[in-house]
Amino acid sequence: MGHAQHRFGGSNGSIMRNLFIEGLITLRQSYWFWPSILTAFALVLGFAMPVFDGYVGSDWMQPLPFLRPLQVDGARDMLTTLASAVLGVAGVSFSITMVAVTFASGNYGPRLIGNFMRDRTNQLVLGVFLSTFVYCIAVLSRVHDESDIAAVVPQISILFAIVLTLASVGALIVYIHHVPESINIMNLVARIGGELERAIAAMLVTESERDEKCANTHDDPGVAAWSENPVYSERATSIRSHGTGYLQWIDLERLDAIAAEADVQIVLVRSAGDFVVEGEPIMTVRPAERLDERHAADLAIALTLGANRTELQDVLFLSDELVEVLARALSPGVNDPHTAMLCLDWLRAGLSILAREKGCGEVSPRARVLYTRVTFERMIESAFSQMRQYIAADRNVTLHAIGTLSDLAAEVSDTSRIAALDEQAETLATSAHERQAESAAKAEIDAAMAAYQERKRRGDAGVIGPRPG
Repeated sequence: MGHAQHRFGGSNGSIMRNLFIEGLITLRQSYWFWPSILTAFALVLGFAMPVFDGYVGSDWMQPLPFLRPLQVDGARDMLTTLASAVLGVAGVSFSITMVAVTFASGNYGPRLIGNFMRDRTNQLVLGVFLSTFVYCIAVLSRVHDESDIAAVVPQISILFAIVLTLASVGALIVYIHHVPESINIMNLVARIGGELERAIAAMLVTESERDEKCANTHDDPGVAAWSENPVYSERATSIRSHGTGYLQWIDLERLDAIAAEADVQIVLVRSAGDFVVEGEPIMTVRPAERLDERHAADLAIALTLGANRTELQDVLFLSDELVEVLARALSPGVNDPHTAMLCLDWLRAGLSILAREKGCGEVSPRARVLYTRVTFERMIESAFSQMRQYIAADRNVTLHAIGTLSDLAAEVSDTSRIAALDEQAETLATSAHERQAESAAKAEIDAAMAAYQERKRRGDAGVIGPRPG
């Protein structure tokens, strides 16, 4: 590799694009976006409804025996009561949310706060409360008595305020049910596991569609996944980071367009979720002489750095969340092996999708963009290496983990994946032998390893028998 180097430029377009992507990532984890949208809509509606009332009048209420027009004092009292009550409930709901977030972060891990911050139900419930309050205040400002101008009592607007209050009551019922459900550990782990499944499936579908498009059009491959970074003998230039933080988003389509225009090949040496320091290489471009300053600056548009890891393209972030829950479940202060086994089950759900995919083939020499993506081997090594010290100390979880590896072994035939499973199973068994004091537990672990070898040999993915222990 040559010594030519470029840093990301600071063009206005790249800055605006990065700010836009960072803003979208922030909005997904913010508690203010949906409440603010609903509140703004309620404010506009609160001023527009009385205008509509002025055109309609109150004569339409005469044929309805169950409705009577409110006078100025009654309208003011009702709107004041509704606004005060709803605002009080909103404050209590917000306090309950903070208690739930504190409880979850303390017991399950601080990285799981994002799951509660992204919870759309909590955001919408808070938005309904606040928008009802703002609507009532806006309508209240339009109620006048005869001493001011002329008696103005927007009857339809007040009826709509009552409807919004009833909607707030319904939202409160939903919220009271939702909060304990959201901090239930089984639901929490299932939610993370489901996100992991969907993220892996979406990643593989995108790759499949990309490959199918190239096959149908007979075009040169634009973007190709590779399990490791290829090394070329031609002179290449390094593109270095413009800042410090986690790599949150890589726009592969944008990189492909730049590579096609400049007639170069781009090789990403960093993946989404990696932490980079300003000045560190993120990608290489070959041949170096074809990359001008304009294209080097344009490369910044395709990458977004941030302060935190996100699940948008970082599949390992989701598996790491399951690992964190498992580690805390097996801590001496908690000692909850059943939660740990639940985490292993949902981790296997994601790994099974990777186990059944065909894998990365040979790198095409014509591919314009090469990037490293998560493979079965990388994910299982990352997850089990972090979990092993916690799993090995518990007999039940150790047997369940070996059973999980057995299930995965029955689904794979690739030699590298089998080797990765063997390594993790043997290392776990060795560590468990060192941590377990009972000879009976050691014998059960040996029996589980024998069942693992037999299951791997038979490869009967469709016949799931009872696990040891």
